[in-house]
Amino acid sequence: MSALMHITMQRCGHARASQQGAALIVSLVFMLILTIISIASLQTATLQERMAGNMKENTIAFQSAEAALRTAEEVLRSGILPGFDGTGGFYQSCPDPGDTRDACKYPAWADYDSVGWLSLNNKIPDAAKQPEYIIQQMNRAGNKNEVLDADRPVSRDGFYRIIARGYGFSDRSMVVLTTTYKRQEL
Repeated sequence: MSALMHITMQRCGHARASQQGAALIVSLVFMLILTIISIASLQTATLQERMAGNMKENTIAFQSAEAALRTAEEVLRSGILPGFDGTGGFYQSCPDPGDTRDACKYPAWADYDSVGWLSLNNKIPDAAKQPEYIIQQMNRAGNKNEVLDADRPVSRDGFYRIIARGYGFSDRSMVVLTTTYKRQEL
């Protein structure tokens, strides 16, 4: 063996002995950092997917409720209205909370059993439940030709409140919308 080769072998052996696993520690720390970054990215992607699903669910429920509002407005635009006696989704708006007349007892919007609500049958495909609405006739008072000034109370003649609720793909999502509608009395 040549002397140069002998010296080179001694140096390589001496260099290996001095490292003592430093490359292993550096690579393990690097792998740990990559693992933490990967887990954080996975959690972010999962969260974004959940948010997108919830937004879609909310949008379907909102549009279902909006469809119920538009249907109720069509009912109010139609010719003769039924009596607002507390049946079939038609109720009175009673100013006294202690009023016990059936016409004043409209269903709670949170009830899932649909008693007292008018339903849109098979209008929203894939919804957990079809949208529903009720119509309240607001108290009649005032003159039809009264001016609507900002400093005077508005006449409630011909005013109706529509309360609608729509559902998304799941029955756990519900959107409730309400609007006030003025009907031109004939």
